[in-house]
Amino acid sequence: MPYISCLLAVIGLYISLALGAVSCPNTLAFYNPNLRTACFNATWFIVPVPRSSAEALVKPFKLITPPTSDRSLFPNGLPAGTHLVVVSTGLQNDIRMSLLQIKEALFSGSIYVPYTDRLNDGKTPFNYPVRNYIGGLNGEDVRGVVPGKSSETRRGAGCGVQSRLTILDLAGVATLTGTTVFIASFIPENEAYALVASNEYIAQVKQVIVPNTISGPEVKQEAFDLDFGTTKTPLYADKTIRALVNQPIILTNGLCQRNTHYFNETFTALTSRSGNVTLYGPISGNVPQELAGKYSKQGGYSANAEVVGYNPETCSTAAARLDPKAVQ
Repeated sequence: MPYISCLLAVIGLYISLALGAVSCPNTLAFYNPNLRTACFNATWFIVPVPRSSAEALVKPFKLITPPTSDRSLFPNGLPAGTHLVVVSTGLQNDIRMSLLQIKEALFSGSIYVPYTDRLNDGKTPFNYPVRNYIGGLNGEDVRGVVPGKSSETRRGAGCGVQSRLTILDLAGVATLTGTTVFIASFIPENEAYALVASNEYIAQVKQVIVPNTISGPEVKQEAFDLDFGTTKTPLYADKTIRALVNQPIILTNGLCQRNTHYFNETFTALTSRSGNVTLYGPISGNVPQELAGKYSKQGGYSANAEVVGYNPETCSTAAARLDPKAVQ
């Protein structure tokens, strides 16, 4: 997402998608051996929400008003009194860092608020992570796929149930260092999204509250659902997605992180989407009440992005080192 913020094709393995496309190869690992790199087949939706809701989520930071007068970014503007939230989910393949290569693909999902004023200068945008999720293929507990670094206990939102989360050494692919991450299950279980009818695709994310460690039932909370199709009349430009997802991510440790997405390969397959985004609040799910609701006829994109995740750095440094090629 961002963020994992903060938070990928395994050699010889290609995962067929509902569109008939395949996941992209990780061609950037060779040039970045000491950084986290991955291929990310994902869908991003841009959801306008009341500005007051976004302000409440990013405190103590303030918001920067999105440049809606720039029609190359916002060809249709934004509804009055709103701010943006980006909701994304996808499949990460070929996750690499030096000799480390995760043996399987991983899912990640995120909800974040772009145009957050981390530097308090009124002009430099950052992504504020609201929720980050990570999960394994075919419902597998991600802790059985990815080596753990340490662990801590988090309280499940809205339910009072404590679940054990492994903090994984994957910063920059699913941005976990300095970011709270929820273990989740994803639908479909082995694709970035599933075809359920003519030009109708779904992707769902559910937080795992109590994992099935042996044979017992899992306890899950809804996080969000995407129900969408392809459109020939996009609400946003593809440049919009590049600009939003490449804003540095605000971490909880006082630092920030670049999670740079590149969409400039022939296999990017950037496809405009239109559909419904459902965010489940504390009564039935894991998302903050400020965002809970069903948002109809929203705009977004699906694409294959190659991701380079950098080590945490000062926020001013992260902003200054943003690669302009990533947003073109």
